Amino acid sequence: MSGSRPLSLRASVVTIGSFDGVHRGHQAIIGLALQRAAELGIPAVAVTFDRHPQETIQPQQSPPYLTTLTTRLRLLLSTGLQDVLLLRFGPAFASWTPDEFLQKVLGGMLNARHIVVGRDFRFGHDRQGSVAYLQEVQGRFGFSVEAVPDVLYRGERISSSRIRQALQDGEVEQASAMLGRAYVLEGVVARGQRLGRKMGYPTVNLSLLTRQVLPRDGVYAGRLLHPQTGAVYTAAISVGVRPTVDGKTRTIEAYLLDFSGSLYGAEVHLAFFYRLRDELRFDSLQSLKAQMAQDVEQVAMRMAQTGAVEHEKQGSFVGSGHAFAGGRQLGTGTEHTQQSAEAFREG
Repeated sequence: MSGSRPLSLRASVVTIGSFDGVHRGHQAIIGLALQRAAELGIPAVAVTFDRHPQETIQPQQSPPYLTTLTTRLRLLLSTGLQDVLLLRFGPAFASWTPDEFLQKVLGGMLNARHIVVGRDFRFGHDRQGSVAYLQEVQGRFGFSVEAVPDVLYRGERISSSRIRQALQDGEVEQASAMLGRAYVLEGVVARGQRLGRKMGYPTVNLSLLTRQVLPRDGVYAGRLLHPQTGAVYTAAISVGVRPTVDGKTRTIEAYLLDFSGSLYGAEVHLAFFYRLRDELRFDSLQSLKAQMAQDVEQVAMRMAQTGAVEHEKQGSFVGSGHAFAGGRQLGTGTEHTQQSAEAFREG
């Protein structure tokens, strides 16, 4: 970061939320905020948090993430928002009343003139604040409020929790449809037991950067992105405990088609496009190897149908309606991080 100073805007349109996944529901809210900001001729700003609120309030019930924090910020900025204010959601912040939040953040820092949120938005200690509360106090604080209707997928509301459940059920295509891009795990390539190499299918073993949602155990077709080089490889992905070799620990492995070399220590992004089958126990390694050959053939066929991958400037990779967030850059725009009493501006 190039420097630090408290964030202060003369006026802004503000949207607030955890924004885990930055899914199509979030995108609709942000889209309306951008529209209102353009009409008013003032910046559009998102307020989000450094962790899921449950991590502070009820750690045992805190859900795994759909994106890393870095990717969440990049996705938010890529929508066209001018700024993202990232608040540290610690115990002190969790104790703020709705009025304190409005005074210190929306009033004191952002000078909010219009607020755009989802219809079920809650905030403040014990979730006391709501859309109805915002409407009740809008005259006192000098802003107007707009609640965005739910975005539906197959007749039901899109939400981060619904996407998590779809992934845990192995429904990666449904999850992608709700996200608006393929689901991605981010991690570092770690050394494994090299069992795949011994069978002629060397795999990349992924150690996650963040506690992300794991798709249901099974075999998937997808792609691996190496952000540092921009290289993208078709991948046969396996998630599971490897019952054939009496594995006990859940692993994430990917065999990369048309790749030779080593990626040990590299940060990579693994995108899930299609589920092929459940994880199975085989009678022998020879049977497992035969099935792996079939899996690789099916992956090649399915991903060929998906189409060519186009590298866009923002680090998204698109192929026949599938996109996945890649790269480590935060995109264009400005990020602000509120830590304790300071807001840091990144140039």
